[in-house]
Amino acid sequence: MSLVIEHLDFSYGRMLVLRSIAVEARPGRITAILGPNAAGKSTLLRCMIGALRAERGRVLIDGVPAHRLRATMLARRVAYVPQRPTVSAAFTVRQVVELGRYALAANAARVQEAIERLDLAGVADRPYPELSAGQQQRVALARVVAQLESDGHLLLDEPTSAMDLRHIALTMRLLRELASGGATVVVAMHDISLAAAISQDVWLLDGGRVVAAGEASSVLEIDRLRSVFGVDFQWLDDGHGAARLLADVPT
Repeated sequence: MSLVIEHLDFSYGRMLVLRSIAVEARPGRITAILGPNAAGKSTLLRCMIGALRAERGRVLIDGVPAHRLRATMLARRVAYVPQRPTVSAAFTVRQVVELGRYALAANAARVQEAIERLDLAGVADRPYPELSAGQQQRVALARVVAQLESDGHLLLDEPTSAMDLRHIALTMRLLRELASGGATVVVAMHDISLAAAISQDVWLLDGGRVVAAGEASSVLEIDRLRSVFGVDFQWLDDGHGAARLLADVPT
């Protein structure tokens, strides 16, 4: 199974947002998309699911151009969590999670498992609009967990931005488990330290271009990060034999 982007350009009107993007996400690994605001991270993810049509180049999902996949086939291969998940109707949490099976066979056991894995059992019957932003993000994650096949592709856009620390940790464990089970996980993030801790691969974007792509250890070089983000970084020993990347922000 593969997720390949070939020489992709995308514009909003006359504004070129993505320029000659050529990268590949590998199954069984977590790929972090990093970059400053307006680098093109969210636009790239939307191109990857076929929601936006590239002007040049293409996205191949298991060898098939994304925009040519029918909705039911796309749902079988790709699960997507947007940056700001919304549900207009007053569905309950359980009903929202069940939407993950809309284009697939109903599976109550998968839905219940997803609810429990995202620590939502206590609010399963509450209306989705009544939840906090962090809880809503966990519902969106539970929906894709109910949907995703073990060898599918999971794309996430800032999935933990409103979560508390405990649920960020829960989510990171979940992403590791899904990748270990064979899924291709691609996640756009602003927390560079967290991305360094969980990802095997990194795509670093700036100004709509890929500055570097490859294994996290080679992409996350201090000088390169300083150039892209405009702040200093340093690697620190966490005391348990692992290095942690931290932004060196003046106080």
